[in-house]
Amino acid sequence: MKRREILKGLSILPLVASTGAVVGKQLLSENPTDKANSDEWFPKKELIKTAAGSCIRSGNLLFIGGIGGWYARQRAEPGDIKVQIRSVLNTMKGILEGAGSSMSNVLKIQMTVADPNKNIPALNEAYQEFFPENPPTRSYSGSKTSQMGRDGILCQVSCIAYVD
Repeated sequence: MKRREILKGLSILPLVASTGAVVGKQLLSENPTDKANSDEWFPKKELIKTAAGSCIRSGNLLFIGGIGGWYARQRAEPGDIKVQIRSVLNTMKGILEGAGSSMSNVLKIQMTVADPNKNIPALNEAYQEFFPENPPTRSYSGSKTSQMGRDGILCQVSCIAYVD
């Protein structure tokens, strides 16, 4: 039994060294399940519904996930990558503005792009219309068109932005 207690203490020692003895003593003295049930432990999150869609707000951050490049209820034809990325970014803009933010407050964008070797140059042209200066950090992953979830979709975008 004593060995188990020693091992538990050792697993927390790096935290004590990096965050200070006071925090370390608190961690050692508190019951971990108390923290898990505390409001302080988990970030608060709120669903924000706007006319353009919804997002999650946590503190001053907004999280928008999974806006597809084409929805049949919005337009009859899927269009090319430029049409789709403009559609995504207009939807994103509407959600951000509805939540009290703007495109200039976007910090990070993650894209999934079908056939990236073919589509990235045209996507970049349309993308620069929305972020002409100080663009957000952006990363993307490529996919086959058949793996995008629905026929016709060429891109899907999520982002993190802040609210002043």
